[in-house]
Amino acid sequence: MFKKTAIVAGIGLALSATAQADYRWELGGAYSAGSVDSELKTPNGSTKNDTDTDVGDIFGTFYLWEVDTSKGPLGEAAFLDHASSITLAATDGEVDFSDIDNQDGQNYAVSTRYVAEGPGWQLSGLIVDLGYERQEPGDLEIDLYNVGVGYYVTPKTTVVVGYEQTNVNDGGDVDTYRVDGKHLWSLSGDGAITAELGYGRTTIKNNDDVDAYLVAGKWYLNKSLSFGLGYENTDWNGYEVNTVSVSSEWFITESFEVSLAYSYESPDDIKVDLGDFGGRSKLEVDTETFTIGALYRF
Repeated sequence: MFKKTAIVAGIGLALSATAQADYRWELGGAYSAGSVDSELKTPNGSTKNDTDTDVGDIFGTFYLWEVDTSKGPLGEAAFLDHASSITLAATDGEVDFSDIDNQDGQNYAVSTRYVAEGPGWQLSGLIVDLGYERQEPGDLEIDLYNVGVGYYVTPKTTVVVGYEQTNVNDGGDVDTYRVDGKHLWSLSGDGAITAELGYGRTTIKNNDDVDAYLVAGKWYLNKSLSFGLGYENTDWNGYEVNTVSVSSEWFITESFEVSLAYSYESPDDIKVDLGDFGGRSKLEVDTETFTIGALYRF
C-alpha cells in the first residue's frame, strides 16, 4: 500500500525545486484514513461495529498544450485555460474489519478531456470527456465506462451531459445519466468563487431508480489558497444518504500544492423487523474520512 511517508518525501522534493508558472504535467498522490461506525439497536440491547479504511492514490495528468496560469487561481488554471488532458490514476486500499478478515482492493482509471479551441472555429468551446475505470474490491471485478459532451457557455462556465455504464462480473449492467455545471466568478486580488451543481439518475433493472444531487463551491482568498464546501444527497426509493465535505488547498509555490479534506457520510437509519431474533430493530451507520494530498506541476 502507498505510505504517508511517500507524500512527505514528495513535499520536501517539491519545496527544493524552482518555482514555475505554466505547465504541461501534473503528478499527485493522496492518503485517506476513514472509519465506519455502525450500531444495531434492538429491544434486547445494542451491538456496535467499527471498521477502518486506508486508501492511497496516485495520478498523473498530461496536457496536450501548455496550461496558462495567468488567468486566475492556480487551482483553476486548466479550467480557465480550456485545457485538454489525459489522466492515469491508480488506487490501493484496505478495509480493516473488527470481527472478520481484512479485505483489500485496487482501482485503475484513465480519463480524457478534449476542448475544441481555435479562432473562428464553429465548434470552439465544445467539450468531450471519455473515461474507463476498473475496480477490484475483494473478489469482485467492476468495469465503468463513461462519456460526456458539453460546452463552455461562457469562458468561465461549463455544462456537461454524461452517460456511464457499470458492469459487475456475474451481476449485470447499471446505467447512469448525469448533467453537471460549473461557473467561476473572479474577485479582486486574484481571488475567485466557484460553484458546481450536478444531478444524476441511475437506472437499475427491475428496481427503483437512484437519484443523486451535488452542490459544491470554493472560495479562493488569493491565487494560491482556497477553502471548499460540498453537499451530496443520494435517494433510492426514499432511503437517503447525505454527505458533507470540507477541504482546503494551498499552493506553497507556483508548482506545488498540498491539500486537506474531510467528509462525513450519514445514511438514513435502516429499520427492520428481526422477529424472534430481535424484534423491531434499527441500524445506524456513520462514515468519516480524512485525506491529505500533494500535487506537483512541471
